[in-house]
Amino acid sequence: MANTKKLSLINDAAMGEYRIEAYDSRKYNAVFYSIRELYGKVAQRQLGEAFDWETFKQNFEISFGKAEERKYTMEQLLAFAKDKFDYSLEKLVEYNQRSWQRREQRLKQQATYRKLELVEQPATGGDSIFAAEIATEEIA
Repeated sequence: MANTKKLSLINDAAMGEYRIEAYDSRKYNAVFYSIRELYGKVAQRQLGEAFDWETFKQNFEISFGKAEERKYTMEQLLAFAKDKFDYSLEKLVEYNQRSWQRREQRLKQQATYRKLELVEQPATGGDSIFAAEIATEEIA
């Protein structure tokens, strides 16, 4: 018979207020919102122009609840993601990070366009083009 040692887990209860949740529990929101976005994109491809994000989000909330409610366990969400999208925890977290990066880029672009629009508004002849060029240089 093989001699195997049983690994005992570290009890961090003494950490008190500094104690942290398990990794997968801390990533619950990332998993939840990744599933919502992936599900929505697949539904959007299937429905085409008939797809409406606001209606989709309402239906998703009816089925899955809100992230802060944690209607389903992490294990249930991961089993769902594996079945529907063949995504693991790691893939869902990566997807969520890329999604945040896309949102940040979009917000920066929108801010740039708003600044350009504000500079161009007091247009008096050729001055608006010059002001827009200066604003573009300042933004970059």
